[in-house]
Amino acid sequence: TENLSKFCEENTVWGRFSLKSSVKLYPEVKRALIYIIENYKKQRKNNPDKFGYMHCIEAASLLAEHWFYESDQIAAALLHDVREDIPNGEQYLKENYNEHIVRLVKDLTEKDKSWDTPEQEKSTWKERKLEEMEKVSHFTPETLALKLWDQISNIAETVNDLEKLSPEGRQKYREWFNAGYEDQIRKYSTLNEIIQKRIQICKEEQLFRSEDEEKNLQLFSDRFQWLVNTLKSLMDN
Repeated sequence: TENLSKFCEENTVWGRFSLKSSVKLYPEVKRALIYIIENYKKQRKNNPDKFGYMHCIEAASLLAEHWFYESDQIAAALLHDVREDIPNGEQYLKENYNEHIVRLVKDLTEKDKSWDTPEQEKSTWKERKLEEMEKVSHFTPETLALKLWDQISNIAETVNDLEKLSPEGRQKYREWFNAGYEDQIRKYSTLNEIIQKRIQICKEEQLFRSEDEEKNLQLFSDRFQWLVNTLKSLMDN
C-alpha cells in the first residue's frame, strides 16, 4: 500500500484530498464508513486478523485522494462489497442512499453473488466472471475508476503477502484463490484488456470530463497490469 500511494503521488495531477476530510464534509460518506465497520464481519481468507472493511476503506481512501472527491463515488467505494458480504445489505442501500450510489454498487457486484441470492440460484465462478467482463465493457469512466481501485487494492495486498513468503510458501498460497491460479491470472489479464479497450472508447466518445481524468485512469490501468505481471512472476518463481 505504501508503494502504491507513492506511485499515485508521483503520477497524479489531481488536488490532494482524503477520506478523512470527506467523512467530515459528507454525511453519506460518514454513514457508509460507520456502517461497514459495525457490520462487516467477514475476515480476509489469507489474513484472519484483517476484516473485509479494511479493503473497502483502502479502496475508498485511494479513490478520494487520487481520483474522485465527490461524495457519491467515495460512498460507493466504501459500500462496494455490501451486497455480497453483509446480510440485508441490499435493503440497507436502498433505504439510505440515492439511486446513483445504489447503481454504482450494483455495477460492482458480481452476478448472483449478493447475500440475498439463494445458494441454489447462484452462478458458477466462470459464469460470474463472464458477466463481469461484459459489464466492464460498458462502464463509464467513474465506474472504471471504482473497479480499478477495487482490483488494485486486492492484488496489491496479495503481492505484499507473497513478497514475504518463501517459494514453498508461495506455492501453498495458491490455495487461497477462489478459482484455480491459472484461471485467476487469465481473468485479471482479460479484465485489463477490456479496461484498456473501454478507456479508448470513452476517449473516442468524449466521456472523460478532462484530459487529467483520462490520463489518471490510464495510469491506474497500467498499474493494474503491472501488479498482475508482478503477481504472476512471484507465483511462478
